[in-house]
Amino acid sequence: MKKLQLDFHVRPAQTPWLGLLLCVLGVIAVLWVMTQIDVAKEQKNQLELQEDSIALRIKQRDSKVKAELNASPVSAKVEKIRRDQLLSHAPAFDLLERVWEQEIAFSRLEIATVERDIKMDLEAKSLNDVLLLVDRFEAAPATKHVTLARNSLKIGDPNRPAVAAIEVLWLADPAVPSSTTSTAASTAASRVHSASAASGVH
Repeated sequence: MKKLQLDFHVRPAQTPWLGLLLCVLGVIAVLWVMTQIDVAKEQKNQLELQEDSIALRIKQRDSKVKAELNASPVSAKVEKIRRDQLLSHAPAFDLLERVWEQEIAFSRLEIATVERDIKMDLEAKSLNDVLLLVDRFEAAPATKHVTLARNSLKIGDPNRPAVAAIEVLWLADPAVPSSTTSTAASTAASRVHSASAASGVH
């Protein structure tokens, strides 16, 4: 086997290609290792940045939760108002549908869902029909209290119908569960409107 010529100061009889190749490969290997070290450092830095970002988000979330737990009374009041706005008119229309009769026409109807209060002005053929309506309200399981605010005869009308004002408070949790859906509530509203139209009251 021919001996390798690695002394570059001595002019060899021929160029030591094998030795040069090994040196080049060695330099390439060193450069590749240094590159991989730089890549590893960069990946480590990115991981540290991601960890810091995650830790910051967790801290912000914990601060938000703590702030919500320590919410001021004003915030609680706003939340109560928001919940009250989600209340439905369906129980009121359900109660009206239960007690309504064709002899009754509503000329004014106000429903306050937060107070669970119904205020109405109505016309009936006679005062007896008004009193029967009050009795039906009082007999309804969903009714809490009924007040007949005023009643009289409509003098200007030749038929002399009875006019009255009634206020009804309904229960938040009726003793008898109501099976009325939003469709039934809409039907009750349309029936009230039709009765008012039939009586010529606006």
